[in-house]
Amino acid sequence: MTRDIVLGVPVHAEPEPIRRAITTKDGLATFWTPDVVAEPTVGSEARFGFSGASVSLLMRVDRIDDDRIEWTCLGDFPMWEGTVVTWSLLPETEHGGTNVLLTHTGFPDEQPLFDLGSVAHTWSTILDHLKVLAETGSSEPALT
Repeated sequence: MTRDIVLGVPVHAEPEPIRRAITTKDGLATFWTPDVVAEPTVGSEARFGFSGASVSLLMRVDRIDDDRIEWTCLGDFPMWEGTVVTWSLLPETEHGGTNVLLTHTGFPDEQPLFDLGSVAHTWSTILDHLKVLAETGSSEPALT
């Protein structure tokens, strides 16, 4: 059995700028962390650095489709190895725009519940910054 995080946010923007933000170094540096190495290529590895963290977060880009981006964590963060982050870009038909659904799946049962809640809170903050970027064209990184 595993533990999963599921978060969603409506974004008043078309999916393309959202996808570009999630898949490119410039986009990720704008809404997530400025210390990022990433390219929009399946099979590539993305590295995310954070001040105060003793290690970087390393993700393999497994999928980039029009409506879905998927990464697998290659380790470094405690209990993250093998977890999967999926960004789904779904039509938001009532007001126009895109519903962004983020799932982070595969945490082991041994993952302390508070730690999982803290990760969910961090992802929520990152999603808020993505929303601001997509809707206004600029954002500060959620983390440094």
